Amino acid sequence: MIIVTGGAGFIGSNIAQELSKKYRVIICDKLNDQKKKKNIAFVKGKKIIKINEIFTFVEKNKKKISAVIHMGAISATDETNLELLLNNNYLYSLKLFNICNKYNIKFIYASSAATYGNSFDYYDDENSFDNFLKLKPINYYGLSKHLFDLHILSLLKSGEKLGSNPVGLKFFNVYGPNEFHKGFMMSPIPKFLKEIQMTKKLKLFKSHHEKFADGKQSRDFIYIKDCVKIVIWLLKKRKLKGIYNVGTGKSRTFYDLAKVVFKNVNIKPNINYVPTPKRIRSGYQYYTKAKMNSLRKAGYKKDFLTIEQGVRDYIKNYLVK
Repeated sequence: MIIVTGGAGFIGSNIAQELSKKYRVIICDKLNDQKKKKNIAFVKGKKIIKINEIFTFVEKNKKKISAVIHMGAISATDETNLELLLNNNYLYSLKLFNICNKYNIKFIYASSAATYGNSFDYYDDENSFDNFLKLKPINYYGLSKHLFDLHILSLLKSGEKLGSNPVGLKFFNVYGPNEFHKGFMMSPIPKFLKEIQMTKKLKLFKSHHEKFADGKQSRDFIYIKDCVKIVIWLLKKRKLKGIYNVGTGKSRTFYDLAKVVFKNVNIKPNINYVPTPKRIRSGYQYYTKAKMNSLRKAGYKKDFLTIEQGVRDYIKNYLVK
């Protein structure tokens, strides 16, 4: 039995669906959104529990649970209620980790590249406590994730025996099916596609950074199917612990991404640039690129899909049918 918190969300539902092919999956989530209910339609034999029921459920079923995959969180990078974020992303995670650690239940959780802030150095020595102390998240969401990372790393550094062998995953810019419920926070691909289909052209944000030309802002875009493969692999590595970047190790521009979307709907690229809204400029990341050496050293050998491969699969098999 495996519990997936946030199991009806974007990353969580994709993990749950794949796991349900081999395991009994327990989904812990709020199902107050019809789009999220659709996300778990293909999860076989699922059981659903409410987010406040998980602790009692673990206590009662501790001998049957092999892992908790904690993907649940408030993930809006523009959320300004710090207390809300700390309660949900830090304190809730801490309580869940503690009960997993008590009963030696494998604990895999979602961190985020947002913890890096505007740093252009996406450290790959993820388990270096000193480097983590240097990070300065630029939004409250990143801070809430960073604080939990620091707690886990402090325990790892202390040498304390951790029965849960915790693994944190710093997800970079994930895209793929089951993200429509995220609204403004979903990846650019569905938004680009809709605009291109409606207008035959696309607006991208201008750069407000002297080092980046318009359209040259870049991200490490990783397809959800690659993220799922990593989680499945980690479940087989029961003794592995630490915090790892989850990206492709390559940064691609928004201009590149836009061209790929145009190509997949057979429309000639027509791109215009508009000012980035002032409300998001201070928290805007111009460049992300995951250093993946640590995950590779841990033994992960599978290749990652390029945006050409991933976006084609996403559009052809999920967005345009």
